Amino acid sequence: MEQVKHDLSDDKLVNKSILPIKSGSRIGLFGGTFNPAHEWHHEVSKNALKELKLDLIIWLVSASNPLKEEKDNFNFQDRYESAREIAQSKDFFVSDFEIKFQTKYSIDTVTKIRELHPDVNFVWIMGSDCASEIHKWKNWKQFLDLIPVAIYPRPEYEIESKKLNIIKERANQIDLKQNYEFATFKPPVITFIPGPMSHISSSLIRKRRNA
Repeated sequence: MEQVKHDLSDDKLVNKSILPIKSGSRIGLFGGTFNPAHEWHHEVSKNALKELKLDLIIWLVSASNPLKEEKDNFNFQDRYESAREIAQSKDFFVSDFEIKFQTKYSIDTVTKIRELHPDVNFVWIMGSDCASEIHKWKNWKQFLDLIPVAIYPRPEYEIESKKLNIIKERANQIDLKQNYEFATFKPPVITFIPGPMSHISSSLIRKRRNA
């Protein structure tokens, strides 16, 4: 199934590949291993687009996950293709940016994208399970100072969970009523994206496939 094509007439050329980012736009960056991608990723993107008034969500399929053993990952091409299959929307774009620019850590990826597109407002999108481990990321405090972060709640990691205290203590929490302007807020800021929670996960899908 082919990825939905975008009108790229006004877009910038990036290292012989195209990120469909237009000047002055509001872009969500949804990073992950997508190991594999599944319906929850689509649900998160759909709600983030609506609640944060974004123009586009870019799925950044990571080259690897420094916090997980490589043996647990499908190869990159399979993960990339699974993301393309799930992200069937003109509002979503699946990118192999980290492969092309050889960035391993989120802070390096976001820094490079912002360098290429200085006139764009970006938001980092992540699940609350990942947010609870933000302190394990490379230069995590600097990362939060770099980009607004929107968090989608996961079971056992609800908004009120103490597991999220570390990111709440490091960044200002923006009220949901201001979500429509969230992309323009100066970091470190976080907000929570409302929407239904799901127990589906990539690890659960892998276990079912291996059963």
